[in-house]
Amino acid sequence: MMGVTTLRDEELISRIQAGDTESFNDLVEVYFPRTYRKVKMLVPADDAEDVTQDIFLNLVRSIDKFKGRSAFATWFNKIVTNRVADYHRRMFRQKGRFTCEEEILKHEPSQEDSSNLEMEDILTKLPEHYREVILKKIYYNLSFAEIASELGMTYEATRSRYRRGIKYAANKIDSDLLHN
Repeated sequence: MMGVTTLRDEELISRIQAGDTESFNDLVEVYFPRTYRKVKMLVPADDAEDVTQDIFLNLVRSIDKFKGRSAFATWFNKIVTNRVADYHRRMFRQKGRFTCEEEILKHEPSQEDSSNLEMEDILTKLPEHYREVILKKIYYNLSFAEIASELGMTYEATRSRYRRGIKYAANKIDSDLLHN
């Protein structure tokens, strides 16, 4: 087996598309931890592992569709975004189907998760283009240059989007506090 760190994403993808299952394992080894951390910030902790597994199942089904027109990380991020959005749509529909208060209470988060939920709530209120940059900068500790490269943006645009996202979040927090 060749070490994960010695292969670029594009080479791993090429090998995977050629049928090399070991390369897929290498790709999962690289992407699963960071994907799980991101998903955990966007969905309730109890569901993060299931959503992450769903993302990787979707990756298996669609890896042949990757044509290299963008960086793999950018393409994969779209899968993550779509699966998380699907999760939230599904949960929204399910909440509408609960027939009694007990059922709803079973699905509400516990108070011990409140700090994670506050962060999740703030993140979910951000437009996706802000949330993406903020997560990559704060949570994944990527540099603006790395984020710009992953998202196919300029360095200046990335920094600007980060600043605007932080400002947007601060305004949203202030607005929520005023209305509570």
